[in-house]
Amino acid sequence: MPFFKAGSKLVYYAHVPKCAGSSIEEYLRDRFGQIAFLDSAYLSQPEKLRWTKSSPQHVDVGSLKRLIPDGFFDEVFTIVRHPVARLVSAYHFQLEVEKLIAPGTQFAEWLRDLHAKRAEEPFVYDNHFRPMAEIAPESATVFYLEHGLEALVPWFDHVAGDTNGPRAIGTVNKRGDHGVARGEEVSPSASDLALIEELFAVDFDRFGYKIGVKEPAAAKPSLSPKAIAENEAAQKRMNSPVFKIAKKIRRKLQI
Repeated sequence: MPFFKAGSKLVYYAHVPKCAGSSIEEYLRDRFGQIAFLDSAYLSQPEKLRWTKSSPQHVDVGSLKRLIPDGFFDEVFTIVRHPVARLVSAYHFQLEVEKLIAPGTQFAEWLRDLHAKRAEEPFVYDNHFRPMAEIAPESATVFYLEHGLEALVPWFDHVAGDTNGPRAIGTVNKRGDHGVARGEEVSPSASDLALIEELFAVDFDRFGYKIGVKEPAAAKPSLSPKAIAENEAAQKRMNSPVFKIAKKIRRKLQI
C-alpha cells in the first residue's frame, strides 16, 4: 500500500503486481521523495520474520479496508493490465527471478494448479496472481498499461498542483534486467486462455478486457501537444548513455 505526499495531498498507489510498479515507484521517489509502506526487501527477509502475509506494497483491498478508514487518502490510483499478459509476465518472474515456481514447471501444468494453490495460500507468490480487482479499490482512478504511462505525469501535475519533477516515466524491471537467461515467452493455448478467463473473470468484467483483444474497452487518455512534446524530450534524455550511467550510480547509492 505505497502512499506519499503530493503537495498538500496524501495519495495512495494501489500497486497491482506486474503492472509497471517498479517504474512508477521510481518516478514517485524522484518527484515526491519518500514513499511509505513500501518494502523492496520484503522477500529477502526470512519468512518467520515477515510481519505481513504479503509485502506491504501488494496489500489486498480487504486488508486495506480493515487498516485504513474510508476517505483517509485524498487520491487513489492504480495501473492495470490485460489479465493474460499480466499472468504470463508474473509466471516468468516467479520462475526465473524469484524462483518460487519449480524449474521446468510448464505454464499449463502450473496454471491448472493455481486455483487450488491460491485457495490453500491466498497470499501465495506475494499476491502476484491475486485478481487485480482484489487490489485496486473501487474508488481508484484507473490507468491501463496498454495505453502507456504518459497520462500519469499530467495527472500527478493536477494532484500536486505543480509541474515539478521528471516529465516522463522510465522503464524498470523488464524481463531480463536481473541478469537471468530468458527463454521464449510462453504462449497460452486455447484451453489455457479459457481457464484464465474463468479464474480472472472479475478482472475481465471490471476493467473491460476480452480474450483475444489486447486493448481494453476504455478509451486512451488524450494528451496536450505540450505534454506529448515534454514526454518525447524526456524519453530521449532517459535513453542517453550519460543518463543511464547516472541512474545506475544513483541506484547503488540508494541501496
